[in-house]
Amino acid sequence: MAQTDLSTRLREPGPKRLLALDGGGLRGLVTLGFLERIEKILRERTGKPNLVLADYFDLIGGTSTGAIIATMLALGHPVSDLRELYLSLGRKAFVPMRYFLGFIGRLLGARFDENPIEALLRQHLGDRTLTSPDLRVGLMIVARRADTGSVWTLVNLPDHKFYEFNKNLPLWEVVRSSTAAPTYFKPRMISDVGAGEGAIFVDGGVSMHNNPALQLLFVATLDGWALRWPLGEDKLLLCSVGTGSFLKLKPREKLQKYTNLEWVGLLFQHMMYDASELLQTVLQLISKSPTAHQIDRQIGTLANDRIGPIPQISYLRYEIDLEKKALAELGLDYEDERVEALSQMSDVRNLEELDRIGQKAAAAQVKPEHFPPAFDRS
Repeated sequence: MAQTDLSTRLREPGPKRLLALDGGGLRGLVTLGFLERIEKILRERTGKPNLVLADYFDLIGGTSTGAIIATMLALGHPVSDLRELYLSLGRKAFVPMRYFLGFIGRLLGARFDENPIEALLRQHLGDRTLTSPDLRVGLMIVARRADTGSVWTLVNLPDHKFYEFNKNLPLWEVVRSSTAAPTYFKPRMISDVGAGEGAIFVDGGVSMHNNPALQLLFVATLDGWALRWPLGEDKLLLCSVGTGSFLKLKPREKLQKYTNLEWVGLLFQHMMYDASELLQTVLQLISKSPTAHQIDRQIGTLANDRIGPIPQISYLRYEIDLEKKALAELGLDYEDERVEALSQMSDVRNLEELDRIGQKAAAAQVKPEHFPPAFDRS
């Protein structure tokens, strides 16, 4: 699709559909379970057996592993392609670094070699740029620029403010920048992000936007990105898909003995969890949502609360808590140690189980009525 064709699609009248995909490493297989179910529902309702999500969604955005999935979907791949990719990706991409100093080297350097994942991204994305005509829909990728401390929202939108600066960025490098999780992989240096300026990027999950749903809504509606799509529950459908949520709770006795290093890891995880819950609160407050969940015991699902007199968007959120009770409700009986292991972003031993969890969670949560015909493309 040429940029002129993309511009035409983005300017089509009628309701718009947004798809936001969380970060979470190999837990992206959980995301793919939900997406496969959505794709199946849309194929059955439209009678189009070859429909892909790029035929339905107008703007797709992701962070980290979500950036990989978003990019491949924007290129028109069916979810089955991505599922096969992820089931092989982990074993190829998460190759532990070997250090001469052993444990000391692993403590000071990245845990995984970046070369295999970069080779995979080059293989699948080739020499495309961020504004490649192969991209069939609007694409948003979130990364953090470490040398300026700013969050970069990289898009292929022809009319946005920094289009001329960013249009020639290699697509594989943009995706790699969003997946450069600190301690897992080395940061990514892009030698020219515009006007000959270099930049260092780390994973977009090191921000408030590991769940990029609110940022994607900003891209769709705010003046800075030039789309300015109108708000309204019958005008904007935002679908947000997670990778499995978890919050490690430690016994009080153990917390009293925590080292500074242990606190750093635990508090970072808690801050990411809180950021996601804050984002979920805001989106439920401004939307009509058949998937609204309980935020906490104080405010519940916000069913009787709203910012403004009417809903601003229709909103869907699909996620599964990676904890024993929630998994048991899906018919998955795991011991406590196994449940904790499933939360790891890079453990290739979890691939098949994460795939299974995603499919079962999707079957329980994703309903045909969540995607009303009123939002179909004409």
